[in-house]
Amino acid sequence: MSLRNQLLPGVIGGSPAMREVDRVTRKVAVSNASVLILGETGTGKELVASAIHQLSHRSGGPFVKVNCGALSESLLESELFGHVRGSFTGAIANRAGRFEAADGGSIFLDEINSTTMTLQVKLLRVLQEKEFERVGDTTTHHTDARVIAASNRDLMRQVHNDRLS
Repeated sequence: MSLRNQLLPGVIGGSPAMREVDRVTRKVAVSNASVLILGETGTGKELVASAIHQLSHRSGGPFVKVNCGALSESLLESELFGHVRGSFTGAIANRAGRFEAADGGSIFLDEINSTTMTLQVKLLRVLQEKEFERVGDTTTHHTDARVIAASNRDLMRQVHNDRLS
């Protein structure tokens, strides 16, 4: 049985809620839109992200995963966008980032809520313009990576609460 005719890979359950997850996942997979997956820790957000990639026209390309919550801001920026030699202590060679590695495929940004406002501005540029600069560089690089992000927090509530603070 092909992936397109069975339940999402790794997803268990046939409840109405799981059938809705399956339906929405299949619907967004065929688009090229960026996707934000919300849910509590351990609910299978990465499985849904992987299914979106596998069911999309990008399935032949890479599926690159980044845990944004596991790295400091400076390390995360270098991990996502790459860096040039000498841009910081320990940068002994040019290095491509995860957006370059995901070109033609999808990049999964887990725990996107843990990114700083500074990094969010740079991510917005990638989302809108599909371009970025490596850390310490002025050359613009382009990427054709679909962004799939996940959070275990209610981001709209968090934005609303921050505006009231």
